[in-house]
Formats: sequence, C-alpha cells, structure tokens
Amino acid sequence: MKKTKLNLSLTTVVLACSLFSVAAIAADTSKISSKPKDTVKLKTGTYDFKGRTIDGSGVGTGKPLFSCNKQAKVTIKNITVTNNPRYALFIRSCDGLNISNFTMKNMSKSTGGIRFDKGYASKNVTIGTIKASNVGGHALELWDVNGYSISKVNASSTKGCGVLVNRSKNGKIGTVTGNKNAQGGGYATLRFANNNGKVTVNKVKSRNSGRGFFSVSGSSNATVKYVDISGSTKEGIYIQDAKKTKVLDGKSRGNPNCRIRGGSGNSIKADCGGSIAK
Repeated sequence: MKKTKLNLSLTTVVLACSLFSVAAIAADTSKISSKPKDTVKLKTGTYDFKGRTIDGSGVGTGKPLFSCNKQAKVTIKNITVTNNPRYALFIRSCDGLNISNFTMKNMSKSTGGIRFDKGYASKNVTIGTIKASNVGGHALELWDVNGYSISKVNASSTKGCGVLVNRSKNGKIGTVTGNKNAQGGGYATLRFANNNGKVTVNKVKSRNSGRGFFSVSGSSNATVKYVDISGSTKEGIYIQDAKKTKVLDGKSRGNPNCRIRGGSGNSIKADCGGSIAK
C-alpha cells in the first residue's frame, strides 16, 4: 500500500510540473501596452494578442516594434500593427518561429513590415496569413532561412515587394496576392534574389505592381505553379540570371509581358500574349 501511494504521489507531482510547464509558455499579452515605449523582445513561448491593435509609433526612431533574437519556438499571432515602427517584426536567428494572422497597416514611413535579417540564420519557420497595406518597404522579407512554409500573403500599396525571399532554401509558399507593390519600380509582388533556392509556389496574383514575379541574381530551383498577373509597369514575369526557375501556368501582362534573360534551365509556360522577350 505504501508503494502504491508513493507512485501516485510521484505521478501527481510529474503531472503538476507538466501542466505548469505548458502554462508557463503562454505569454500574458494583456500586459503589453497598446503603445509600447520600447521594442517588445519576444522570448520562447506563445504571444496571442487576440485581435488587438498595437501602435508602433512610441518605440523610438529606428526601432522595430517586436524583435526575436536568438530564440526558439516563438509564436506570435492574432495581431494588427500600425503607425510606423521601423519594422513591425525584426528577426535574427529564431528557429521554429510561427507567425499567423499578422496584419500591418498605415506604415508608410516604416522601413518594412516583417524582416528576417541578413546573415542571421533561422530554420523551420511557419508563416500563416499575413496582411499588409501602406507599408514603406517590403511587406515580408526573408534572409537565410532554411525550411519555411508561407500560407497566404496579401499586400497592397507597398514601396517594396509583397514577399521578397533572399538566400533561403527548402520553402513552400501558398498564395501571394499583391496590388501596387513597388508600382513603377523594379521590385515585384513576389521576388526571389541573391542565390535563393529550392522553393515551390502555388499561386501569384499581382495587379498594378512594378513586376508580378521576379527571379534574379543566381536564384535557382523555383517552381511557380500558377500566375494571374496584370497591370505591371515593367515585366509581368522576369527571370534574370537565375537557374531552373519555372512558371507552369496562368497569364501574365506587363511591359513586356514576360522576359527571360541569362541563366539556364528557365521556362515560362504561362500565357504571355506572344513571344517571351530576351
């Protein structure tokens, strides 16, 4: 009998500790001000803002509203960021990061929306639904990420790309939808650059942007299954000095509609309204 009681007691202790551990990883976002005076530094755990809007104008010049620096298994979700922090979220070496239901608006004076910084590797990143409007740079920019999944990005009136992926690999992207991304400029609704590699994209829908889809500067092994691109002020699809970049289906309209220049193993099977420029 004594042995049984001891076992039950130990089990109870283990369960209690486990429950405490689970509870401990949920951050109390109610304690985060609706207008923080400094950057909110994310630690391992889940930050569920439950639909709150956080004003980034109070953090100070040149600072992001949120940062993730050398952390693992951070989740941030159900949040709207507004009013011109330098970035909504700035990331350096954060493995297992999960971002979902993240909205950015009225950030025309920002440097960008969400940025994974150059030279700071991250891996196993999951990004759900991202919405951005009136952002002063790229809505979402990745550098040096190995293993990533992006479900859905909707970006309008951005000075840069809707999504820009640099020097990252082993990626899956669902749908990128953009309107007026770098209108009149050289960026695109979706752009791969700087030796980016190995990524599959389900769909790119672009309207009235600088370019619709752009793969450049040594990027390789990208497959875009479907495009719906019109109103591009430059090329609707431009593949430049890239390798094994393929667009399988859809329609592209721009000035010119489609162009392949340099590189090798590239192809566009979408409707380009005639020949593909070189």
